[in-house]
Amino acid sequence: MTEAMSRRPVNVGFMKGTVSTTQKDLTDDRYRDLRRPRKLRFFINGDRFFKGKKLYVTPHRYHHFNDLLTDLTGKLPPVNLPFGVRQIYTPYTGHRITDIEQLSDGEQYVCAGFEGFKSNIKYGTAALEPWSTDYFCTVIENFGKCHIHKITLLL
Repeated sequence: MTEAMSRRPVNVGFMKGTVSTTQKDLTDDRYRDLRRPRKLRFFINGDRFFKGKKLYVTPHRYHHFNDLLTDLTGKLPPVNLPFGVRQIYTPYTGHRITDIEQLSDGEQYVCAGFEGFKSNIKYGTAALEPWSTDYFCTVIENFGKCHIHKITLLL
């Protein structure tokens, strides 16, 4: 009896080439949108000159909303966020985001600490304003040297 038991082939799932149901769900084309990362840009509340931080968000990387807040705390400069990122807002309406599912692909969001949303700033349109209101200068930077390219009169 022990001889017959030792001669039986062992049928193990990964040796036969079968895939578990969770792995099959992840590789199935019907779930392609769940795997695709959402490309987002995050700004700092009240900082009009911060150009934003691009971040790709997938449900496999961030299981909870707090995981996203913790990661943003490490990736954004801590000067304006001394206690880290605690809240996320939409930049135009100031609506507070409370779940990862509320984040849309290709959108922009504002990260804040404990303070409220500052709506008087246009996030994402940070262009340095010219010093003079009469003239507008276009500056070309070439290997660390700045050259004035064009001066136009604003009327």
